[in-house]
Amino acid sequence: MNLILQSKVPNFWAQPFNSQGLWMGVIGGLIVGILLFLGLMFMPAQFRRPVVTFCTFIGGAYWVLLYIFPAPIDLQKTEMPTGPVESIGKWLTDANPVVVSISGTVTAFMLGLGIFSLLSIHLKRISRRQKDWVYSVVLLVSLVSMTFFGYADYISRQGPEGTKLDLQANWGLVNYGRDLLFDGLLQQMDAAMFSVIAFYILSAAYRAFRIRSVEATILLSTALLVILSLMGAVAFIWNGSVQHLANGNDFLLNFQLTEIAGWIRRTFETSSLRGIAFGVGIGALAMGLRIWLSLERTGGGA
Repeated sequence: MNLILQSKVPNFWAQPFNSQGLWMGVIGGLIVGILLFLGLMFMPAQFRRPVVTFCTFIGGAYWVLLYIFPAPIDLQKTEMPTGPVESIGKWLTDANPVVVSISGTVTAFMLGLGIFSLLSIHLKRISRRQKDWVYSVVLLVSLVSMTFFGYADYISRQGPEGTKLDLQANWGLVNYGRDLLFDGLLQQMDAAMFSVIAFYILSAAYRAFRIRSVEATILLSTALLVILSLMGAVAFIWNGSVQHLANGNDFLLNFQLTEIAGWIRRTFETSSLRGIAFGVGIGALAMGLRIWLSLERTGGGA
């Protein structure tokens, strides 16, 4: 009896490779997908939103159930579940690789749609010689160049001679091109951009730390203490002076600069960051629920 149970497929997600059931599922899914896309294309605009809302809810409901529904423990792939709860849990677990693959495919389509939109907008701007159309040319040339050299470098490294490319002496034109565009230009420009952002942060900190009230004074004082604690020479002189004044009094050692800064981090900074993270988590949960239930109306209509 156990052998008979183990020979059965628990659900259609676990079909054997290259089996008739697997091919039937693939062909059936392809037909349903094509019919769904054709139906959305020819469907009146006022009926598209309910369809999109339903598909969004089903997609989100799977991930919600996957994490909150009890999953069977130590259940083998060929072992039949017992009871409806265990059957649903195994069905959700077995479906996870397939759903992840579908999510990756949808993401790839979204990436392709983004590239198509980018090409459409900037090619139109170039053809009409609109304002700053030269920057559109630079953008498209960079896009095509990075795509070409990136894929060519990837393909060359996956070939029979790919292991030899670990040494720069064996590089070819595409490998040097990818290195120039990605490591030599893109990463350096990213570093330069974030370096410029530091000046904006400094300007914002100056405006925030100006003494206008009691709260601003406290903020300025604590920030100044933390900054001074990170300056090695200042911290050394301060701590040495406190140790000299303490002269065996352990209580006064608490007024060392590093101790004060550590107390501020442990007592105020950590708790504040946890509160901010908690608030951000609640906001992300609320936004996720709004998107899942199609209550978020930003970004245009369906």
